[in-house]
Amino acid sequence: MKRLKVQRRGKGSPRYAARRNSPGKVKYPFNYSQEKVCGEVVELLHNSGKTSPLARVVLDSKESFFIPASEGLFIGQKIEAGTGAALALGNILPIGKVLSGMPVFNLENTPGDGGSFFRAGGSFGEVISIENDVVFVKMKSGEKRKFDPKCLCVIGVVAGGGRTIKPMYKAGNMHFLMKARGGRIYPCVRGYAMNTVDHPHGGSGHNSAGRQKMTSKKFGPPGTKVGHFGGKRTGRKKK
Repeated sequence: MKRLKVQRRGKGSPRYAARRNSPGKVKYPFNYSQEKVCGEVVELLHNSGKTSPLARVVLDSKESFFIPASEGLFIGQKIEAGTGAALALGNILPIGKVLSGMPVFNLENTPGDGGSFFRAGGSFGEVISIENDVVFVKMKSGEKRKFDPKCLCVIGVVAGGGRTIKPMYKAGNMHFLMKARGGRIYPCVRGYAMNTVDHPHGGSGHNSAGRQKMTSKKFGPPGTKVGHFGGKRTGRKKK
């Protein structure tokens, strides 16, 4: 059998690398010992390759930084950041100062990393409770995760959540969208839609996996990951 497409591509190349043309890096530029600081949203920017726009905030000290824009954010809006900031849309606070039930985004995993969770368009986390100097936040998956109360976050919901509502209407629109995203393989044909000679899932004339699935190496390179990954057995279990 000939090698599959994923095997012929191997471990990738610069063609499949993500673009690095963002307007700026998302990061909180201040430390945790200072009091409340104030700033203003001066610009809303399109972040190429990402699902949410960026907001550039300039502090009173003339220092600027980027955060994902929240729904309802506008140019000229005043922003507060720090432990004494008000509980208002777009303000930056430690997660330990946020009330239960409030939505937050760009939440840090460890204090000082600049934000790791809830950065995609339309995403947010919900503060559940604060117990024994640990903050419990409900993730998108439903998991309840613990965070350090000093981890910074932004109050609100990330903008750009309705981007998938508008239909494409025709294949050409999707074609040019994928082309603009830089080297993405499109369209991607399903394995079970192929012939038997082209893919282990192909053949059999109907929507099934065809022949017995291959068992791939669990920690193998991308070209080998076809079929069941680390499966102990395949096929129909006999009584």
